[in-house]
Amino acid sequence: MPHYSVCGGKGQCSTCRVQIIEGAENLPSPEPLEQKTLNRIGATPDVRLACQLRPIGNVSVVPLLTPMAEATIPVYTQAASPGREREIVVFFCDLRHFTSLTESRLPFDIVFLLNRYFAIVGRIIEENGGRMDKFIGDGAMALFGLRATPKEANRQALKAAAAIIREIDKLSAELADDLAAPLEIAIGIHTGLAVVGSMGYGSVKNVTAIGDTVNVASRLESVAKEFNAALVFSEPVAQLSEADIADTESREIAVRGRGEPLRVYIVSKEASAHFA
Repeated sequence: MPHYSVCGGKGQCSTCRVQIIEGAENLPSPEPLEQKTLNRIGATPDVRLACQLRPIGNVSVVPLLTPMAEATIPVYTQAASPGREREIVVFFCDLRHFTSLTESRLPFDIVFLLNRYFAIVGRIIEENGGRMDKFIGDGAMALFGLRATPKEANRQALKAAAAIIREIDKLSAELADDLAAPLEIAIGIHTGLAVVGSMGYGSVKNVTAIGDTVNVASRLESVAKEFNAALVFSEPVAQLSEADIADTESREIAVRGRGEPLRVYIVSKEASAHFA
């Protein structure tokens, strides 16, 4: 019976959940992993995770999340799989003070500036083995590690950050006569597990990532702005990339949703060349 299983049958999501109609007595009690997931979604006692069920007799079930348009796609094909958990690097960047930069500019001038900026970011990300995920306003998100080892992916992300900072500085100098203030970029990089898959609807469907790793990377971009820095990356990025961080400022910050503080490394525009 075709059904969703985003985590790949590991009991770490609830997309395969079913309602038990008959035969509940033929099911062993949930193991701790399944019970933890069921507790998180507030499941009633008649709801179980299909991927974790090992019936000892006949049961009747009803899938609670049935694929709609995807129901016609052959099961086990890549298109039928909503995603899987992977070790990746998530990269966020954003232009600082962009609103004040564009207050007195014509809309078409803003489009010109954004396209120049996006061209720099997109080209450098791709040249360094990353994949552009999306552009949002004056921000961008990219993924590294889809086709590289964790060590290589983290090095690629740091190298891309240094190159983007350098090229944005050049663009700022080129457009200095037309800008009220210099262009400054803020970048956040974090690495870890995330669910990567095709998400969206209809023609607006793209491969993207979701999860705590994405949220933390976004938070580090905000931290870069708070500390007036060009780049902030997490300790896992430093460890996996084996970057030389001897002279790099570090701090522990609180991240919403995490019980323990996260050590991060704060890099100025001038110091970013060290990671090129």
